[in-house]
Amino acid sequence: MDKNRYSAYIFIAPIFAFFSFFILYPLFDTVRLSFFEWNGFSDAVYTGLDNYKKMFSDPVFYTAVKNYLIFAVLVVSIQMLTGFGLAYLMRRNTRLFKVYKTVIFTPIVLTSVVVYYTFSRILAFDDGAINTFLRGVGLGALASQWTGDPNLAIFTMIGVTIWSGTGFSMAVYSSALTALPADYLEAAHIDGANKFQAVTRIVWPMLRDTHYSLTIIGAISALKIFDIVFLLTGGGPFHSSEVLSTYMYFKVFKENEDGFGAAVSTIMILIALSITVFQLRLSRKE
Repeated sequence: MDKNRYSAYIFIAPIFAFFSFFILYPLFDTVRLSFFEWNGFSDAVYTGLDNYKKMFSDPVFYTAVKNYLIFAVLVVSIQMLTGFGLAYLMRRNTRLFKVYKTVIFTPIVLTSVVVYYTFSRILAFDDGAINTFLRGVGLGALASQWTGDPNLAIFTMIGVTIWSGTGFSMAVYSSALTALPADYLEAAHIDGANKFQAVTRIVWPMLRDTHYSLTIIGAISALKIFDIVFLLTGGGPFHSSEVLSTYMYFKVFKENEDGFGAAVSTIMILIALSITVFQLRLSRKE
């Protein structure tokens, strides 16, 4: 028994060393650095909670948190509902539906630069596809600066993110639906349930674990969103589309406040841990 136990420790030692060096150490070092004032070059000076006090007194930080909450709620809910609807409508394994699924999933594998270039042309004010269409059908008054209007920029980023990520939700739901027992649906139809009742009262509740997984993944992905926002708006205009990752980036690489950036990173880590713990406890309870 003891020999087998020690053998198990030997097998897990390499992955534990990898995990400790590349994940645990950077996390703890980031938290440690958040208590120092450091510009990345000179010696770090211990300042205690000064970085956190400065961060919590910065209105841009609260704008970034608000945008994250809006981002997470809208992106996660719309992607899940849209992905589930597409997966359920195309649950039959026909050749045409396979083509549709491939087309919908394609944005997942596109690089951020490709997505940026595509939408920079679509969203352009003068000759973008959306504004050109609106002007062509007599709705020119609705043509807008989709990435340049402070009231629209964050919602434009949300729309682009939903477009690029819905295919993932669809793929996860498609996999979950294939494992769903058909007996429940047959029993529901025999009992007189219509299609809408069967979907909302049987299929949707039975995919509870899938909902939890997608919620955690989506909420944490929204917390890490950076590339699309950085490329399309840079967090502007006037910080209206600022998110925590872009806020941290500009503090570190533009203002050389590495200690402050570590404090922002620590807050992001705490948010991610809180989301994960809450979802796991809720899942276990139910």
